[in-house]
Amino acid sequence: MALNILNVGYDSTNYYVLADSTPKLLIDVGWSGTLAKLQHQCKRLGIPLAQIKHLLVTHYHPDHAGLAQELKQLGVKLIVVDTQQTAIPLLRTHMKPEHKYVDIDLRDNQVITLDNSRAFLSSIGIAGAIISTPGHSDDSITLILDDGAAFTGDLTNPVLILDPSEESGVSWDKIRAAGGKRIHPGHGPIWTLD
Repeated sequence: MALNILNVGYDSTNYYVLADSTPKLLIDVGWSGTLAKLQHQCKRLGIPLAQIKHLLVTHYHPDHAGLAQELKQLGVKLIVVDTQQTAIPLLRTHMKPEHKYVDIDLRDNQVITLDNSRAFLSSIGIAGAIISTPGHSDDSITLILDDGAAFTGDLTNPVLILDPSEESGVSWDKIRAAGGKRIHPGHGPIWTLD
């Protein structure tokens, strides 16, 4: 069964919910202190936030992971690729006191490897895999569904890359090789990869 992809984003950033009859996975979340905005967007699209069980973050920057611990406190399980673990504590260095950021607890996350990402995703009803796609940040990952939908976070659009051998260009080659076709970016509209 194909999954519905719903954009519950706000404040110029896209956050996606993968769902069939129930929500399976939330990809990225907003700045700390914006939980009410996420709740509003979910309600507007008919997605009970309480039914979202898993969160995957494409990279640990404030506009993609700021709400992670607040969602964990609501019962959402944070899925962390092992290569991302060192980036999580650095997130607090981007926050100001007025952001009211809640540190992400490192002890209770579901840590997976890239190699076992397909098996883990399958266990929650998603056909796809996660690959490492550095370029925007060292911890950047991309979720690629078997139907070609790819969730790339803030990876630089390939038309803006002057040297395809640079890290971002290599990451786009990996996305193509893994079957990524319809790009669901962290910012801006969905587009098709050549």
